[in-house]
Amino acid sequence: MKARSDVAQATMDRIVEVTVAAIEAGGEPSLRVNDIARDSGVSVATLYHYFGDREGLVVAARLKQYAGATGIYLNDFASAADAATNAAEFAAVVRAFFERTTSDASRVMRFTRAEIIGSSRTRPQLADSLRVVQEGLVASLTDVFVRAQERGFMSTDFRPRDVVEFSLVLHIGSILPDLLAGDGETSTSLSRVLAELIDRVFVSQPASAS
Repeated sequence: MKARSDVAQATMDRIVEVTVAAIEAGGEPSLRVNDIARDSGVSVATLYHYFGDREGLVVAARLKQYAGATGIYLNDFASAADAATNAAEFAAVVRAFFERTTSDASRVMRFTRAEIIGSSRTRPQLADSLRVVQEGLVASLTDVFVRAQERGFMSTDFRPRDVVEFSLVLHIGSILPDLLAGDGETSTSLSRVLAELIDRVFVSQPASAS
């Protein structure tokens, strides 16, 4: 497949950014292709050339939102995990990841993520695209945990991919305290429970003194 030119990619990125802003401002029902084309500085024909139709445009915008709403920050997490020099430091990195995931500062991102996942239930194109994104995320995180296990920082009782999938189940399900809190501020001990789980189950324990 021929690679897109830098100009074409920049144009697509601009269109997607405008679409994301429109969705966040008024929701999907308010999105008008003519408005997006105008605000992006392109013709409607150009927009359709890149995205096929309105649904293709919305899917591209939703994927960008999802990537920003995962709260994973993969590169930062991988760098910190690889920089750990012992199991305790690795555990601290993993705990920090979950604390960031469940913090009040990440609340909007959690709702955005849940909204997009729910929307994919009846939208095959979005569902397929999310599956690809999520599989890529699982693969990348698995590499991080494989390296940690090889260095003796993670328990060998579990396969790294299984640990990653379980971690992402917790990550995606972290919206539950927000639902329970309603319009109030989230108040939960979830991060403390996860920290205990990480220390007791995932992380390699030092040998007991005889």
